[in-house]
Amino acid sequence: MKPLLLPSLLTPSEVAEVNRLMDDADYEDGRATAGGSAQEVKANRQVSRRSPAAAALDAIIDAGLRRCRPFREVLSPSAVSPVLYSRYTVGDGYGAHVDSVMGGMPPMRHDLSISIFLSAPERYEGGALRLHEADPADDYRLEAGSAIAYSTTCLHEVTPVTAGERRVAVLWVQSFYRDPEIRQIVADLRRCVAHAKTIADGRPLAIAQALANLERKFIGS
Repeated sequence: MKPLLLPSLLTPSEVAEVNRLMDDADYEDGRATAGGSAQEVKANRQVSRRSPAAAALDAIIDAGLRRCRPFREVLSPSAVSPVLYSRYTVGDGYGAHVDSVMGGMPPMRHDLSISIFLSAPERYEGGALRLHEADPADDYRLEAGSAIAYSTTCLHEVTPVTAGERRVAVLWVQSFYRDPEIRQIVADLRRCVAHAKTIADGRPLAIAQALANLERKFIGS
């Protein structure tokens, strides 16, 4: 799938509160959550899941995801991982890697990776999320509160921070549709249903029936 931008996933007040909580949180070495060879190329600090701030941070991210229509209708989430809250200071980065296939307890499949940017791009230099799906690779430094979702199969990295501090929240999604082509068809049909409701004789019921039958056939696959 092409990367999906989720602009303004968090409100400015939510971004401010997340950063306030991260200011006072307990941190641990980010390599603790990297698997295999990724440990060798990861350099950052992450909020400890044992930190008192973790639950409050999770509540803010959960609220943003719940009200985000593209998150629900394009990605079709069936499960969401715990969130990692990371800070990258000067010299930190995350070399090219592929995210883990599974995670959590009970384990869930990682179909999609989501990065939520928490620092305004003018507050740091470097620190771009680089996706190697295209040639040349695409770099992303989004506004604070905006997010990007991309296939977990994608080779990606965070370029070294050269000034300031980069903050980001990262999570993974298991979709009801493992096949990205089926996931996209479902999303397209959902948009067709919504559009048909706005025009005369749009026949949304017929499209909705086709969508429901498609979902029944492929859900979980």
